Amino acid sequence: MHMDDKFSLSLSQDEGILLLTSARLLDKLVAGVTIHGRERDELIRELIDKLSMAVSPELTSMSDELANAIVESVLGADEHEEDDFPVDDRLEDYVEAGADCSGLNFPMYAIDGSLPVLEKALIEHFSVSAQYYSFARESVDTLTLNPLNIKREDGLWRMIAYCHELDEVLVFRVDRIKELAKTAKRFELPREFSNAKNTTFAVYR
Repeated sequence: MHMDDKFSLSLSQDEGILLLTSARLLDKLVAGVTIHGRERDELIRELIDKLSMAVSPELTSMSDELANAIVESVLGADEHEEDDFPVDDRLEDYVEAGADCSGLNFPMYAIDGSLPVLEKALIEHFSVSAQYYSFARESVDTLTLNPLNIKREDGLWRMIAYCHELDEVLVFRVDRIKELAKTAKRFELPREFSNAKNTTFAVYR
């Protein structure tokens, strides 16, 4: 097959987001490379654009966040970018007045098992059942959540999700999820959510 020949390929959303994340990683990690006479920046950018059009809109920003997180973990980069979804991150949203918050930003539970489940639920639009630690009540609450976006911020993974119990879209820290299970309930991404880039979401207390 000649390099100029075109071919078609049928991909699932899982495969599409994997390829898109890989292309973003290549864009970030490989510099000054010419591929068969074409500048790498041009070729990779075209690939990213094509994959972005094929993948559902809510997953494209997550792909960039995953690529940034991988680069940061590998290279130790300390990049601070403007948040796609501003977070109301005041201390009173986490703890009651006078409470000890010395370890507030420290991870609580391992996310190795929960993060992949959340990413898959976001891609496939499945609700999850979470045992979530509340600093305000110092208790573990049982919540049913629809993951809408996952973002790495200040070294911590945060999730924007619709909470069935409170009937509200809120911000949750992934490391505060003690236990997590995928449910059989499917959900549709709220139409207004795609236009909520400048919305400040409250934190689950």
